[in-house]
Amino acid sequence: MAEKSARAVKQEMARHFMETTIAQAAKAVFAERGYQLATLEEIAQRAGMSKATIYLYYKNKDDLFLQVVEELVRMAMEETAREALSSRPPLEKLASMARSKIIFYEREREFFNIYLNEKQGLEVAPKDPHKRALRDMYLQGIEALTKVVQEGIDTAVLRPMDSQRLAFFLQEMMSAVLVHRIQGKAKTSVEEDIAQLLDLFLHGAEQPQPA
Repeated sequence: MAEKSARAVKQEMARHFMETTIAQAAKAVFAERGYQLATLEEIAQRAGMSKATIYLYYKNKDDLFLQVVEELVRMAMEETAREALSSRPPLEKLASMARSKIIFYEREREFFNIYLNEKQGLEVAPKDPHKRALRDMYLQGIEALTKVVQEGIDTAVLRPMDSQRLAFFLQEMMSAVLVHRIQGKAKTSVEEDIAQLLDLFLHGAEQPQPA
């Protein structure tokens, strides 16, 4: 039994290594060539293997592309989750979570620009595993923000409101900033965007009235 377990672990490690190698090569090729021009042949060559080997791990180019999207979103989620667990005050946590997320997507701008321009919406059925995974991670992001927002409410730095609803608003505001930056439309720095994002979230756009 122990021998079988060890063999299974070894096989799982080998599979993970191969999937990671293929995904890393695919991300580079997609970022350089775009989705339409990228081919499995080029990805296989970049990964140092045959095209037939890729089919052992991925159904087709769409499946591979979505796996890369899923893995990058998961990495971004892990970074922001670490910020949420820090011991800093709630508003500092919100700022660091926003900063971490925006900086991550900034680093991967070329790839996500392809996702937005060529493959957003994807011809994916609602019950597709990739679609479900991305939705689950979106909801996890809301949950992480909700906990920090609730901390702010509990410590009276935020006014009493529905913390989940506030978290949803903040998540959508961040998404809007990310899309703007990924598409190369932003003329401002990451720090400027974060500062304005949090200022609008915390204080709104209303002009302060003179005392």
